[in-house]
Amino acid sequence: MNSNVYQSPSALENLRENIQQYLKYWYAFILAFLIGLGASFLYLQTLSPRYKVSSTLMVQDDQKGEGQVKESAFSDLNMFRSDRKADNEMEVLRSRDLIYKTLKSLSLETAYFIKGTLKDKELYGKNVPIKVSVLGVNASGYLKKPTISPYSDQEYVLTDNNNKYTLPYNSVVQQSGYKIIVSKGPAFKNYTDPVVLKFKNLHRMAESYSLTGLIVLPVVKDANTIVISLTDNIPQRGLDILTVLIRKYNEEDVIRKNLIALNTIKFIDKRLNALSLDLTGVEHDVENYKQENMVTDVNADAVVNVNKSGEYGQMLSSTNTQLNVLSSLEKYLQNNNLNVVPSALNINNATLNDLTAKYNATQQERAKMLRSSEESNPLVQNLTAQLVSLKSNIQENLQNIKRGLQIERNNQQAMSSRFNSKVRAVPAVERGLLERTREQSVKSGLYRYLLQKREETTLSLSATVPTSQIIDKPAYNSVPVTPKKELIYLCASFAGLLIPAAFIYGRSLFNNKVRDVKDIQLLTGVPVLGVLNHVSKNEAAMIDHSSRSTITELFRYIRSNLNFMNNGMPDQVMLITSCMKSEGKTFFSINLGLTLASVNKRVVLLEFDMREPQLLQKLHLNSKIGITDYLLNPDVSIDDLLMNSRKYHDLIVVDCGPITTNPAELMMHPKIGKLVEELKSRFDYVIIDTAPVGQVADAFSLSAYTDLSIYLIRYNYTDKLQLNILKDILYYKKLTNPMVVFNDAKIENSNTYGYGGFGYGYGLGYQVSKN
Repeated sequence: MNSNVYQSPSALENLRENIQQYLKYWYAFILAFLIGLGASFLYLQTLSPRYKVSSTLMVQDDQKGEGQVKESAFSDLNMFRSDRKADNEMEVLRSRDLIYKTLKSLSLETAYFIKGTLKDKELYGKNVPIKVSVLGVNASGYLKKPTISPYSDQEYVLTDNNNKYTLPYNSVVQQSGYKIIVSKGPAFKNYTDPVVLKFKNLHRMAESYSLTGLIVLPVVKDANTIVISLTDNIPQRGLDILTVLIRKYNEEDVIRKNLIALNTIKFIDKRLNALSLDLTGVEHDVENYKQENMVTDVNADAVVNVNKSGEYGQMLSSTNTQLNVLSSLEKYLQNNNLNVVPSALNINNATLNDLTAKYNATQQERAKMLRSSEESNPLVQNLTAQLVSLKSNIQENLQNIKRGLQIERNNQQAMSSRFNSKVRAVPAVERGLLERTREQSVKSGLYRYLLQKREETTLSLSATVPTSQIIDKPAYNSVPVTPKKELIYLCASFAGLLIPAAFIYGRSLFNNKVRDVKDIQLLTGVPVLGVLNHVSKNEAAMIDHSSRSTITELFRYIRSNLNFMNNGMPDQVMLITSCMKSEGKTFFSINLGLTLASVNKRVVLLEFDMREPQLLQKLHLNSKIGITDYLLNPDVSIDDLLMNSRKYHDLIVVDCGPITTNPAELMMHPKIGKLVEELKSRFDYVIIDTAPVGQVADAFSLSAYTDLSIYLIRYNYTDKLQLNILKDILYYKKLTNPMVVFNDAKIENSNTYGYGGFGYGYGLGYQVSKN
């Protein structure tokens, strides 16, 4: 017996098949992707981008508790204790009262909008054509959105609840819910479109900013540098809010600071007057001592003298080095040879360098000429005379340079000695000056201290130096914080790809129909004889087997499989059945018979579906006698049953005859065996078309007379649960040598079978083997 062995596909093959399952609907993915991008684009058009506005502020942070004392004149005396930490100042910046004052100073109780197609455009600052001063708004006024339209340079039109009023600018307008004054704004010249007003409750706005809108955080933990930030769809408004907020914060801080400063100024002035008189006498004594010893600042003079002494020492060392080099050159030139003269090293003398270079060049030229001439050559003698003259000039130049350096060395030695003596006298002068300036230092230190504190107090009163310092002025990021366009487009793209994939997966998950030939072997293990592609209803039940169409080639493939899948066992009598009706049993029986008859095989088709016979109807044949008559009437012979199919003379058809009330009992009639044996002796193939085994048991009664059972399963029609019937047939051997034909397969299943879209042989994961 032959069987088809299922080999589990690899992970890569499963992945490939899963991907192909989705790629079949590539157009749906592209369409959904484009729809997602379009929807996200329209959605972004309805949103107003919000920009992050931030500023960095350094506040005074005193962990030792000096806090406010540092703002007074005598903060370093530690007479007062008051904590001032960055955390506290962060809470002050977030306070509702401070935020409310900021919003009120910016007149943010009114917002201005121009209606747009997808969203309204908000106006602010220089772009506002009109300016509305709110005199009063109640709860109902916050719900209204009055519209102001231009009418003339002196008047405007107010629309409120479908009521229109023509009013002059700068006049008080009293309506139900609000009281306002409308004046011309910075952009009044470009005023053409109606402006929609929206009143805002500043107290609620301050609460919103305090809770979530305004973010105040330290740059790092326990730092006194904090970052203040907020988001706004109009960057300039965010900049104005932070700027005014910091200014208001500093103004209130300065007011508190001045309360301490005013009470200390009088005391400082009195003490400065008394110390000034005492300090004058001491300073006269110090002045006289400095004049006698010709000093200004002992330490500074000492540093100058030491530096000068060191400079002259270095110069003296350099001069000695140059003199040594000159002595070496003189000694080298005292010999009578005409060798190359070495360079003057660190002696920067242009004349000496030129003479040396000229001498060495002439010497090299003479040496070159001696290679091809004698010393008696006039040219060589001329060069020798030049060398002697140049050597004499170099020696004379060295003497002149040496005399100049000796004079320079003597001057440097004298200056070095002078500054060394001044350095040695410093301690004595310093001791005398210290004795006279001790009292002056005490009094002058106290005087400077009081004078410094007086200036600090004056500066604090002037409020030019606030306690907090702006590190980074308010600025906004050019890239909006929200909406995240890239993220929205990315999510829309993913959604556009995910929705079709989820739909395909869900449809596959909840579809319990057999859609893949692998499901048959995976669930039942029954070998697959072949696969037939989809044939439209308009096509005839009998296919033209002389053509080269896909369906005819697939039937030829099944005909070939019959020769080797049964491993030499007989396949003369074939039973065709299925699980339920409409799975293509009769269509397959007819065309299998035609395929076998087309190669000169004698084939007989038996209609054994005695409940709903369709064989003759599909072949467009009529019969008055059939198998029922043969079984019940002894006068009817087998020859009476045989009729030509009109297609091939080798294809004979036998009808079932009249429909009876007991077809199951007829299937067990002993003459059936005689009928089959007789037909086997006359024909090469006997094909029995039976009723579905999932509905009636007629086919099981005929199994004993058959060599091969072909079980039809229809694509996307047969339920997977009905494959349990096939498993039961295989397990209990209810049918002889069962094999499966997968019928009506669509092109989407072509990844498994591939002859002209479906194929000759088994796809990946299947192979034919022998048991």
